[in-house]
Amino acid sequence: MQFLYILSSLSLIGTSLSLPIDTRSNDLDLAVRNDANDAVLDTFTGELDPSTLATLTQDKAKADDNNNASTKASANGNGNGNTAKAAAGGNANGGKAAGGSTAAAASGKKPTANAVQTAADNFAKDANTVSASLNQLPSETDATKIKALATTAFKAESDEDAQRAVLFAADPNGGASANTKIVKNTPTVLDGLSNIQKNPTPQNVAKMVDTISAARNPQILPSITQLSNSAMKAVGLPAAAQKFPATNQ
Repeated sequence: MQFLYILSSLSLIGTSLSLPIDTRSNDLDLAVRNDANDAVLDTFTGELDPSTLATLTQDKAKADDNNNASTKASANGNGNGNTAKAAAGGNANGGKAAGGSTAAAASGKKPTANAVQTAADNFAKDANTVSASLNQLPSETDATKIKALATTAFKAESDEDAQRAVLFAADPNGGASANTKIVKNTPTVLDGLSNIQKNPTPQNVAKMVDTISAARNPQILPSITQLSNSAMKAVGLPAAAQKFPATNQ
């Protein structure tokens, strides 16, 4: 009877000793497989045999490589702001021309006459909205009104790019020069309007409006008319695009 008691006690002691070891082993495995840092790994390596240590080190190295690759891919993903999209020919605010013409332009198909006319009308409307804000901004002193005008102009300027894409798709050759000028100078307008939104003071308005007008008046405004007329001709419409007066004169 006493002998059986001794055997039972020894069995219980063995079980209690094995549990921490198993738990420690599981924790180590999870730590390594869940991309443990070097400090975690170092906690356990002092008690491992060389072959097991080598295997665990290799596993961690593979996990580190995978994690680094994912980080690099994420860093190279889309994160561009409004100005970058506009400069690259994208539409910063997701504006769309009517009738699905933006999709047609993106696919390389020539837009219909109706799509071109709609894009020209929308482009003119956006350009007039921006001009109205630029003409009014220098006379405003209230920060709230200044910010509101800059915001309205920014949205309209951003939407212009959807219309530009349609018009350029209608005549890529004849509209190349005008299209290039618009794309090249639009970031200056967007940056200036964004700057005014962030710092809506009369002093900053005066500086930014001058910078915007210096790029927009000679480069963008006449190019809108040229690009619109080129597209209209290409689809058999009369070249009757609006001409835009300079702002901040």
